[in-house]
Amino acid sequence: MDRLFFFDTTLRDGVKAPGTVLTREEKIRIAKQLAHLQVDVIEPGFPAASEEQFAVCEQIAREVKGPVIAALARATNAKDFEIAWKAIESAASARLHTFVPASRQYREHFLRKSFAEVCQIAASAIKTARKLSKQVEFSLVDAFRAETSEVVDLVRVAVDAGATSVNLADTVGCALPADVEGMVSAVLAKVPGTSLSIHCHNDLGLAVANSLAAIRAGARQIHCTVNGIGERAGNAPLEELGALFALRSADLRMESGLKLDQIYPTSRLVRRLTGIGVQPHKPIVGSNAFLGELAAPQLADATAPPPFEIIQPEALGIHTGMDALGQDASLEALGNRLSELGYSFGSGEVRELYTEFQELALRKENVFDADLELLAGQRAPSEGSRYRLLYLNVTAGSISVPNATVQLEVDGEIVQDAGFGQGPVDAAFKTILRMVKRFPKLVRYEVNAVTPGADAQGEISLRLQENGVFVDGKAVGTDIVLASAQALIDGLNKLEHVVAHTGISEFTEEEGWLPRL
Repeated sequence: MDRLFFFDTTLRDGVKAPGTVLTREEKIRIAKQLAHLQVDVIEPGFPAASEEQFAVCEQIAREVKGPVIAALARATNAKDFEIAWKAIESAASARLHTFVPASRQYREHFLRKSFAEVCQIAASAIKTARKLSKQVEFSLVDAFRAETSEVVDLVRVAVDAGATSVNLADTVGCALPADVEGMVSAVLAKVPGTSLSIHCHNDLGLAVANSLAAIRAGARQIHCTVNGIGERAGNAPLEELGALFALRSADLRMESGLKLDQIYPTSRLVRRLTGIGVQPHKPIVGSNAFLGELAAPQLADATAPPPFEIIQPEALGIHTGMDALGQDASLEALGNRLSELGYSFGSGEVRELYTEFQELALRKENVFDADLELLAGQRAPSEGSRYRLLYLNVTAGSISVPNATVQLEVDGEIVQDAGFGQGPVDAAFKTILRMVKRFPKLVRYEVNAVTPGADAQGEISLRLQENGVFVDGKAVGTDIVLASAQALIDGLNKLEHVVAHTGISEFTEEEGWLPRL
C-alpha cells in the first residue's frame, strides 16, 4: 500500500474562520493533540505576520514532537523565509511553505504580474527557502481556475528550483472531482515523480470528494483542518478523510499514520476551544452520526438493530456506553476514564483535576464524559487577560426588575457596579459593558446543554462585533447566567487580544500580498 500524508493547517488556515481567536496556550494544546493523533505535518502559522504568530510557531517547534512543523512564508518577501526558519528551526523535522497565485484572476488582483514573472518569483523563492530548509513545499494558489498548461509549467519550475513537495490549492472551492483528477493526472504525466499535495476548500461541499479525486489520481498528501473549519465554507475536514481512508484503505490501496481513536477527542477539543460547533448530522463527529431510528419498518421480523454502522464509534474514540461518574469515584477511576477519553495527564495534573471533579460532582448528580472533557479542557485565563470576573449576583423574577451586581478586575484594579436589564443575562451584560467602557454588538448568543438532565452544564457561545472585527466568546457552567457573563468576558479579552496582536493586513506590490490558500 502507498502512504498517505495528512498536512494539518487548523492553526493557520482553519483559524481564519470568522470570530476565531485562540490564545497561545490553546494553540499549543491543539498542536499537542494533533501530534497525539499522529498527523504528518502541522502548519501552526505565518511567523512573519506578527510577533504572536512567531512565538506560537517557535514554541510548537520546540515542544511538539512527531509531526513535521511547517511555517508559511511569502514568495515576494525574502525576509519572510529568515523569520519563518528562525521560528521552526528547533523542530526535529521542519518545512518551509511558500506560494504564488496560479490563476490569471489571482495574479492580476494581487501581483499585477505576468505568468513569466510569477514563474521567476516562484523559482527565486524556492531557492531562497532551500538554502535554509531541506524540505520546501510550494503551493499554487487558485490552481483550478488556471490553465492546465500553465499549472504544469509552474510545477516544473518549482521542482527544478528544488521544491520537495508541490501543493495544488482549490482556493475558492470551485473545482469538480473530474477537474481535480484531470489536473493532477496532467501534472504527473508531464512532471513525473513530483510529490503532489491537494488543498481543497468546501464552498460547493466537494472538499472531501475533490481530495479523494486527487489521491486517486496520484497525489499523496492532503491539506485539511479539524472539523473542516476555515474561512467561508471551510476546508477539507480531517476527521472525514481520516475515517474514509481507514475504512476503505484496502480498496484505495492507501494507508495513513493517523491514530484513529484520537479523531473524536481532537474534534471535541477544537470545537470547544474555537467555539465553532458542528452540525448534528455532520459525518463522523456529529451527535447524530451513529444514531439510527430503531422503530423504522423492517424488511423482515428482525429484532436486533439494523447493521447501519459502517465503522464502530469506539474506533474513532467515541465511547457512548460509558457510565457516568459519581462523587464517590476514586482518583484512579478518574485517571482511567481520562485516559480512555484520550487525555494524557501526569499524576499531579490528575490530582488537580480530581479536586475540580469533586466540586463539579457536588453540583451535579452525575458527571458524564462530556463534562470531563470540558473539565480537562478548561484553563485559567491567560496572564495577559485584561478583564476578569470576580463576582456576579443577579436578581430576577416575575415581579422584580432584573438587576445585576458585578465585580471585575480590570487591568489589575477591582471595580464594582450594578445595573438593570430586560432579563438576568441582559442585566449582567449591560453592567459589564458599561464597566469596561466597550460596547461591541452582540450578533450571536447560544446555549446548549452539554449532557442530559436538568442539572446539565450549559455551554455558552456568543459572537461580538466591534469595528469590523468578530470574536467568539465561550464558557460552560451549571449556572447559565454566570456562564453567560464569563463568555462575555472571554469575548472581550479576545477583542483586546486581536487589537494587541494584529498581524499583517496590507502589502504594497514590493512587500507582497496577503496569503489566502
